[in-house]
Amino acid sequence: MRYLARLFFFVVTLLFFSAEQMSAQVPLPQRNTSKDQSAQPQRQVNEQLARSFYNNKEYDKAAELYNQLYLQHNYYHYFSQYIECLLFLENYEEAEKSLKSFIKRDNTTNKWKAQINLAYVYQKNGETEKADKYLKKMIGDLPEDRNVFSQVANTLRSKDFDEYAIILYDRGSAISSMNYKFYMEKALAYQSMMNFEKATENYLLQLETEPDDYEIIKSRLSFMIRYDMDGSVTDIMRIALLKKSQERPEDVLIAELLVWFALQMKDYEMALNQEIAIDRRMNDREYDIIYLARIARDNEQYDVAITAYDYLIKKSKEGAYYPEAVVGLTEVQYVKSEIDGNSDYDFYSEFEKRIENECLELGINDKTVPILIIRAEILAFKLDDNEKAITLLNDALTLNLSKLNKAKLKMKLADIYLFKEEVWEATLLYSQIDKSMKEEPIGHEARFKNAQLRYYIGEFDWALSVLNILKSATSKLIANDAMTLSLVISDNLEYDTIALQRLAKADFYIYQKRYDLANQMLDSVNTYNPNEYSMPYLLMRKAQIAYDNSEFETADSLYKRIYQGYSDSYMADDALLKDAILLEKILNKKEEAMECYAKLIDEYTASVYVAQARNAYRRLREIEN
Repeated sequence: MRYLARLFFFVVTLLFFSAEQMSAQVPLPQRNTSKDQSAQPQRQVNEQLARSFYNNKEYDKAAELYNQLYLQHNYYHYFSQYIECLLFLENYEEAEKSLKSFIKRDNTTNKWKAQINLAYVYQKNGETEKADKYLKKMIGDLPEDRNVFSQVANTLRSKDFDEYAIILYDRGSAISSMNYKFYMEKALAYQSMMNFEKATENYLLQLETEPDDYEIIKSRLSFMIRYDMDGSVTDIMRIALLKKSQERPEDVLIAELLVWFALQMKDYEMALNQEIAIDRRMNDREYDIIYLARIARDNEQYDVAITAYDYLIKKSKEGAYYPEAVVGLTEVQYVKSEIDGNSDYDFYSEFEKRIENECLELGINDKTVPILIIRAEILAFKLDDNEKAITLLNDALTLNLSKLNKAKLKMKLADIYLFKEEVWEATLLYSQIDKSMKEEPIGHEARFKNAQLRYYIGEFDWALSVLNILKSATSKLIANDAMTLSLVISDNLEYDTIALQRLAKADFYIYQKRYDLANQMLDSVNTYNPNEYSMPYLLMRKAQIAYDNSEFETADSLYKRIYQGYSDSYMADDALLKDAILLEKILNKKEEAMECYAKLIDEYTASVYVAQARNAYRRLREIEN
């Protein structure tokens, strides 16, 4: 596998850098005589014909024409193509003879090209030692000139003599008068040779001597990462960068390169450590840290996000990103508490008071709306203080806020009204959001919640008509949720209305966190009229209840019943994802979680959860390695 990976990388690298290599074959312009000018049409015809023969692999015919063209016009390109044809024909004797003759009479830069071609002929003919000896002598005889060294090295590399190009670069580096180290050139040569350790080493040395090459070096390293098939290159790169950062702790560019590399590897902890280290030296990385916190949060790396936000908060209350850090920290900690599932009344009581103080400090504005909504949610759903939550949200709606934030406040207000069973107040608010934000994701969400509300109260036809439209929503998650609920309704509506009514009632009890009543209703569905259509959905609801009650082993067992016993069900991919998250985050069964992620990726390729599963799988694999 490693051999195939290296072969693939070698081919791609050659293609990527072909432009550089071809520069060595640019012909020197020849002075046109009147005779040459008059012969141009025929020359063009012969050249096109020769190229056609060459492309069609009719090398004997191409060789004859290229030789004629060279004898007539003394143009090195024709001679080079003639030699190429002889090599394809394996006519090494004639190639050697022609090259030796050329070398004797030519004193231009083309002589060096011909010499390298001669060594190449020796090598192709199995005379490796002869080729080595010839190249070493040729290199030793070169004048001490940077341009000459560069031209010859490029030609050497075009013939896969990368090791001799490196010898030449090393010789040039040792010449003090030349004052040039060839680090970039050596890096490319080593890269072609699949010596990624030396390639990385020389790229980093180039960065030390030429800081302006930062973007170029980053691009070259990115290329190496992109085609790293077995992880060996990134391992080499990580070690080299960490070593260099230890050797040169004051070098900001090395630290920035390490940040960039860490982000490529999705190692957000390493990236944050480097950003904080840079900020402590330069005091100018607040934006980069807040940006990293956002990325970590979006990738569910909540601990990293918490560390980033906390650093900015402690650094200074006067910082430009202090308000966002306060809001971001509160949001992430709340999400994390919900995932952990072990927070109690006292925890949320303290959390709510903390948000109240944050809102007093920062004011109620567009930046603090997210934590205001969290506060309202805690009051209503965790602390059973619906009225206070409603007052809080209504007061905020009187302020000068953005249209989007007002829609978010109304959404949470509608959720609370629904929780209180004030159905018509809830549906009115959902409808307002739908109307005012019709083509926005939040508008689609409000429409879905309105359909869900109608499902709760037994208006199945109305709900189904809306859900069928939402199947094509731009938000994949909304479309997926709409698809799932529409299938529950349509399948059971046709089969048994009474069972569907009980499922809907159970769902509403779950929404209200009245879990005992929900379980009783779900059991009654199963007792009354068990069927294959409702069973996966029923099990999913029971799993959710178990999870919310911190009965994690029971939830795990129920999820497994769905994707193992009903693998063709529309709930199977959802159950796999939820079980994988449970196994990873709560039960600390990483290997089993990876199996669930892999199963979802492999067997449910059309699932909206594939991308999330793939990212989680990669993250766990990197931790394991």
